[in-house]
Amino acid sequence: MKFLSDIQLMALLAGGFTWPMNILIKRYGDMVYRFAVRFLCDEAEAEDVSQEVFIKVWKNASSYDRTHSLSTWIYRITYNLLIDKSREIRRREEAMAGYRMFSSDMEDFKDKIDAEDFEKLYRKIVLRLSPAQRTVFCLSEIEQMKNDEIAEVTGMTRDSVKSNLYMARKNVREMLEPRRRNNGL
Repeated sequence: MKFLSDIQLMALLAGGFTWPMNILIKRYGDMVYRFAVRFLCDEAEAEDVSQEVFIKVWKNASSYDRTHSLSTWIYRITYNLLIDKSREIRRREEAMAGYRMFSSDMEDFKDKIDAEDFEKLYRKIVLRLSPAQRTVFCLSEIEQMKNDEIAEVTGMTRDSVKSNLYMARKNVREMLEPRRRNNGL
């Protein structure tokens, strides 16, 4: 079969064909999962969100706006579901006297601590950021998106993206500072 564009796949999906979902999941599944796992710091929750994303893509295929890239549309769906999921997790954990959130700017630590310690530290720090800071940090630092793309995905203004990214990086540095002093990093 000849290579089908995203627009063609979405048109087929909107027309009632289900097989294009397999191609879309192969094309965008890793992207969605990577964003979700970094945002939530939980692989099981990320898998659930990833499945929900593609259910929404399938159900809303006819509303896809061809003037935007499909990856941006899928990121937007993912972002919205991640915000909902993070609220759900927060409510659930607050009921159990816990609290979670997200972010990371710890590249200098990766080489100095083992992978397991890094993941624990990453989760602690990342989960303390606000959802907006977590989102822009994840999209910028992990997904390597530019501020304009982040604004399009999140619906934030470009200035809001810049401000949240600045604050996320600042907060991460502040959270890392005691560890740096204690470990001579």
